[in-house]
Amino acid sequence: VIATMRDLRKKDKLEEAAGAALGKTLTIQRLDVCSDSSVAECMGNIPGGHVDVLVNNAGVGHVGPVESISVEDMKRIFETNFFGVVRMIKAVLPDMKSRQSGHIVVIS
Repeated sequence: VIATMRDLRKKDKLEEAAGAALGKTLTIQRLDVCSDSSVAECMGNIPGGHVDVLVNNAGVGHVGPVESISVEDMKRIFETNFFGVVRMIKAVLPDMKSRQSGHIVVIS
């Protein structure tokens, strides 16, 4: 199992929750779903290059009236919540299709 995070400086709670699995059956890698190069780097670090299950869980939000957020801020939200999902699916789907195996879960 590979858990990914955009900011590895915040991994303490994840490492604590992982317990004895950390380093044995669970590894933590950096992944920014808003970056093509970060996705490619993370995919390149996966042993064997095969992803059996992708859980798209990255997301950001905004609380308040739509007129209070700039278009640029809204674009950043879409970059994570929509294009990040698309980026990850595009990264894993070709191999899943060729193996005729795999699952993709999108949490929104």
